[in-house]
Amino acid sequence: MNKEKSSKTKKQIIADKDRQILELKAQLAHVYHFAKSTIDKAGEKYMMGSGVLLQISALGGREIVLPVMIKDGLSQDTINAIKADLIRSYELTTMFKP
Repeated sequence: MNKEKSSKTKKQIIADKDRQILELKAQLAHVYHFAKSTIDKAGEKYMMGSGVLLQISALGGREIVLPVMIKDGLSQDTINAIKADLIRSYELTTMFKP
């Protein structure tokens, strides 16, 4: 009998569960508030001579942007755009549609 190995290893299962927990926690309403109030610390005023790491992943773990360093921090335009997206996401999260 030819049995295909389709089951995941214990390490893969743990990694999947850790990713799922991270994704679920990231969607909690209060997370948007704290992200909006601290994103300024990634700006040029605080990060001059250093940098911030940018990595973007989709739900499910697919990498969209591999880790890259933004030298001297994020521009104010980028921070304002991220804040606008955080507000939009918060509003969608807290929207009540019975």
